[in-house]
Amino acid sequence: MHLQQQGYYPPYPSYRSLCRKSKTGTFQEARPHAGMTMSLSRRFLSAFPVNEHIVLSVVAVFIGLLVGYGAIFFRALIALFQTLFMGDGHEGVVAIILTLPWWHVLLMLMLGGLIVGLLTHFFLSHTHIQGVPEVMASVALHGGRMNLRDGLVKMLASALSIGCGASVGREGPVIHLGATLAASLGGHLRVAPRHMRTIVGCGAAAGIAASFNAPIAGVMFALEVILADYGLATFSPIVLSSVIATVVARMHLGDYPAFIVPHYTLVSAWEIPAYVGLGLLCGLTAILFMATLFKTEEWMRRLPIPNYLRPILGGLGVGLLALLLPQVLGVGYDTMNLALLEEMEGGLLLVLLLAKIVATAVTLGSGFAGGEFTPVLFLGAMLGGSFGTVVHAWMPELAAGSGAYTLVGMGAMVAAVLGAPLTSILILFELTNDYRIMLALMLTSIVASLLVTQLYQDSVYTRGLRRKNIHLWSGRESGLLNQIPVAAVMQRDCERLLDTLSIRQMREQISRSQEEHYLVVDSAGRFKGLVSFQDIRGILHEEGQEDLVLVRDIVSLSTVTVTDADNLYTAFRHMGVGDVEQLPVVSAAQPDHVVGMITDHDLVRAYNKALMERETGNL
Repeated sequence: MHLQQQGYYPPYPSYRSLCRKSKTGTFQEARPHAGMTMSLSRRFLSAFPVNEHIVLSVVAVFIGLLVGYGAIFFRALIALFQTLFMGDGHEGVVAIILTLPWWHVLLMLMLGGLIVGLLTHFFLSHTHIQGVPEVMASVALHGGRMNLRDGLVKMLASALSIGCGASVGREGPVIHLGATLAASLGGHLRVAPRHMRTIVGCGAAAGIAASFNAPIAGVMFALEVILADYGLATFSPIVLSSVIATVVARMHLGDYPAFIVPHYTLVSAWEIPAYVGLGLLCGLTAILFMATLFKTEEWMRRLPIPNYLRPILGGLGVGLLALLLPQVLGVGYDTMNLALLEEMEGGLLLVLLLAKIVATAVTLGSGFAGGEFTPVLFLGAMLGGSFGTVVHAWMPELAAGSGAYTLVGMGAMVAAVLGAPLTSILILFELTNDYRIMLALMLTSIVASLLVTQLYQDSVYTRGLRRKNIHLWSGRESGLLNQIPVAAVMQRDCERLLDTLSIRQMREQISRSQEEHYLVVDSAGRFKGLVSFQDIRGILHEEGQEDLVLVRDIVSLSTVTVTDADNLYTAFRHMGVGDVEQLPVVSAAQPDHVVGMITDHDLVRAYNKALMERETGNL
């Protein structure tokens, strides 16, 4: 049987790459020369007729190893920078801050901000998309291709940000680092373009698994957030990479959970309404956090100072807040553990909730590098702990302590802000190894997610992408349509009719045309509407009407239009709402001037072409 029929595709160079371009511009067959030898990995893979999914699984194992050690190196880098900025890289940030003078706290954040600002300004490619959203956009739109240099620079900038005490998380950078390393490995091994997205998902899953010691959650995060694909061919390699990364992390960091979590349970059925209320509060807090984050970023961008100096201002603001509440600095694991152990008062938890929203928004909005994952857990812990204090005080015999609500609030906030309810449930399950609190967690997470979906319609990742005109929230495949402008697809040489023409004159003009709809303009070229053959068919049979009725009398004035600056997804939506098969295209600069026409056939043809290019790696 032919190898291709067994599912194996040897990674030989394409026919086009084995051709040379002649002087006439055509490609002619050429013999491989001495320098056109296959790499050792390609020769090895082509020597054994194994199924391509087995080869992909082997690659996934190497990705798990690479990302596992990458996560360990990233943690070591954070400890190094924390030692340089604070004098100690092993103690919790809060304990260290309490021993430092006020000027040291302000200086280390401002100096860290300056270094991060210069590093990102001069060494990044300025894609304007960072962290997990960049991974999502790469998978959905660019065939999983990512820039290794950007990934390493962002890793360094994130380690600097966390090391100097900025209010950001380390899980997001590890996800981005894992995806970047996986994409680079896949590129070097010349993995088929149709598998590159799975490769990137393997890297993201390994990053989560190594950070939280949670391999199942890593798998679910990659499938739920990064790929939105639960197929078996995708599932198997991601499981392998997640397991291997977890094993590597446990070998070097120990088999310890990220949080100290006592065993909690659902005390009584009367707690169900309380957990529903917590879910609603988590949803509202998630919306408040996301709105504050993006508004702060917009405000920072309007400041009349260079981009690389804005983190200094952000560091000063966060530093002043930290002088009052040092718990807002760093990843906040020590503070969350105190809340889980019920060793913090409810009032302080509520104050820290509001302070952390401000600190994280100022940190990320000003240009520090880092992730939102851990700050979101912090917000959930503070909100859940303060809410649980009230509930337990109100019905002490029927409700668990505040620690249970702290744990559930962490999961619900992750579900609401990151748009990942399944991931949040599994992370907390792996952290507790206890099923009894999962009922409350599932209920609260779903309530919070539904509220955010109804009121905000985005996660923090998809809203960041949508602000860059990348609408993954509407579906992964529609993301392709969002990247194609109407101007690149529309028909410009459409038949135009003056609105002063009689029906007889119009019939003479369109007698040789194959079109069914015609653009109507006035003498100044302004768009007046559409005329179709159906509009004039009845008049053609009425004797004497051809010279009396003008085009302006039968034109359709309620025509839906798009501009040449819109994308194909906008055109697709307008066609669906208007139940039409074509749309006039007007100029974005002059909306009353028509520049062409776009039909459903144009849209489908452009979509199929973009999908083919994405699958073959030509985007």
